[in-house]
Amino acid sequence: MAIETPYGGTVGPGGDFRKSGVSRWPDADLGPGDEIILETPGYDDYQLQDDDDDRDVQTLDLSRVHPIGGPVAVRGAEPGDLLVVDLIDIRPLSGIGYSAVLPGMGGPLRSWFPRGFKSVWDCKGGFATSRHVPGVRIPAMPHPGVIGVAPSIDLLERWNAREDPLIAEEKAAPRGAAASTTVLRTLEGETRERVARDAARTVPPRENGGNVDIKNLSTGARVYLPVFVETALFSLGDVHFAEGDGEVTWNAIEMDGATHVRLDLVKGAARTYGIRTPVFEPGPLEPRLTRWLTFTGVNARDDRQGYLDCTWAALDALEQAVEYLMKFGFSGEQAYTIISVAPVEMRISSMVDIPNACVTLAVPRDVFDRDIVPAAS
Repeated sequence: MAIETPYGGTVGPGGDFRKSGVSRWPDADLGPGDEIILETPGYDDYQLQDDDDDRDVQTLDLSRVHPIGGPVAVRGAEPGDLLVVDLIDIRPLSGIGYSAVLPGMGGPLRSWFPRGFKSVWDCKGGFATSRHVPGVRIPAMPHPGVIGVAPSIDLLERWNAREDPLIAEEKAAPRGAAASTTVLRTLEGETRERVARDAARTVPPRENGGNVDIKNLSTGARVYLPVFVETALFSLGDVHFAEGDGEVTWNAIEMDGATHVRLDLVKGAARTYGIRTPVFEPGPLEPRLTRWLTFTGVNARDDRQGYLDCTWAALDALEQAVEYLMKFGFSGEQAYTIISVAPVEMRISSMVDIPNACVTLAVPRDVFDRDIVPAAS
């Protein structure tokens, strides 16, 4: 059985996702083996516009990000089960995508680009091109950035207890700051205020899935999600046309999309196999890229030395890649965007050779309209 959610046809550029007239909860009630198509806005909730004016990046309301489709109840799902999600098809709706380096939120190199940067992408024919990042053609590898199930109350309380101490240091997203835009369609009054205050923000990935931003969760992938509540309550959104490992600017090529999934159950499997976080089988469809230029990073520079710090090593590789692409005429913002949206491969190549971890970042040469290998000057 295939069902389209009530979001389909009710929202478009300039529309308000939160006023789509949806009132029932959950949005759909399926049995194991049933299918559903979830249509969702881009992560920005249609705040970014197809123009050359970047003021919408400067004023983006972060409390509106991640409008997602769902929840979908799966009959028979119980804590300890695995929910099996087959990603049958993922495609653009409007065909317009956006990527942004958001001021103050622009990933690990945000201090390099304090003003921010917006790029608009034409996502048609299996490739994306942008007038704001000329000279590159990004192959499609569409996937949901956010995919997961509902946490139990105990799990939610555990998240809050371990994340709250980080909020004051701006190392975790605050709770309750955006209560007015929290989507809680069946609650009112004091109950709504309390739930909005305690609800988890969608920014990070967690045990239930969430904002995993894994580019390989593309067409044909199968995802196994541990179930924490009755009926699982499955949701997805934040669909990407393409992304590199790390999504380093905090943006992929973000798009509104239609995602066709099949939902099934493996009873008791999360408990039997000790699966605490999502497990997945990558899909068979990937861009055919054969030429790469790979940068290496380690956790040491000049007279500073770390110890098996993979984050530092990844940053080292990223900085070198951005600075290298700037030698070919790209601005820093363009180079940073390319590494975030192209299907780059970032890997921990070594984390045992004390004191230095080694991370590699492979940039696909095939996305450029010129070769980017070093040449004699």
